[in-house]
Amino acid sequence: MKLIMAACILICSISVYCQNSEIIYLSKNDSAQNYYMALRPDSSSKGLLIILGGFCTTPVEILEETELPDKACKAGYTVVMPYFLNDCDSIDRENIYIKRLTGLLPGLIEKYKIPEQKFIIGGHSIGGLRALHYAEMACKNNTDSYLRPNLVFGVDPPLDLKRLWNSFEYGLKISFSKASSGESQEQLRRFKIMYGGSPEQVPGKYEEMSAYYADAKDGGNIKYLEKIPVRLYCDPDIRWWIDNRRARLEYLNITDLVGAISQLLLLGNKNAELITALGKGFWSNGQRHPHAFSILDADEFIGWINSFLNKN
Repeated sequence: MKLIMAACILICSISVYCQNSEIIYLSKNDSAQNYYMALRPDSSSKGLLIILGGFCTTPVEILEETELPDKACKAGYTVVMPYFLNDCDSIDRENIYIKRLTGLLPGLIEKYKIPEQKFIIGGHSIGGLRALHYAEMACKNNTDSYLRPNLVFGVDPPLDLKRLWNSFEYGLKISFSKASSGESQEQLRRFKIMYGGSPEQVPGKYEEMSAYYADAKDGGNIKYLEKIPVRLYCDPDIRWWIDNRRARLEYLNITDLVGAISQLLLLGNKNAELITALGKGFWSNGQRHPHAFSILDADEFIGWINSFLNKN
């Protein structure tokens, strides 16, 4: 009964966005995680767009944060938003998220009749990190186990896990607010469990799990995306970070994004872009925040993917 009620709530929530929608649970009797929401276009699909949410963000919450799923569906793309793991209550010490994503993708291509070479993946915050990391592993391994994406994007994702660790240490040190110091303490605890210690203790693990690693040759894993169009988005409102977090520039996600795009350009990727959207970040409740999904302009983004996937 609980599973049925949860499904009904989700269906009612998404029906206002796209008429052809469904929720598929991948684990029997588990409605809290390991499922995906799909929005299907009225006509045959132009491609598959995978959108991964931020920390603890459900597919319904993604719909509230950005117009991208709805507009992409109306533009002819099949949109899938997985929720493989409830980050709020779980710690992904076994890289379950990427493993489940890898296993799911071939079935989605078949089920939704996705044309070849029409696969886009990306996400917001940690979802962007996961999307880029999956794409990097797909390009690195180049086997049938992975579906190689044609386009990759990230909305203000943290990419360098050593830098992110240092940012949490800094937040805990200055204790500017209870909220920020509490988040820093919790994330440092999680990192120790997921990666087996600090970056100084297990540097190889942090490099392995980062989508970009400043200390590594050619930026670490980012080098595997040298031939794929990549877009990273940020709202570079440094004044906001100073006023609201007493942040230092080297501890912000923008440091990773600038480094990653610069490295891809050095490697010859002419389709690597950093999109800056100053002042565009707002949560769904109207609160100003430069880390919000809203910094991605959905209409402009759809034009970008059309320019690559619909040339013929």
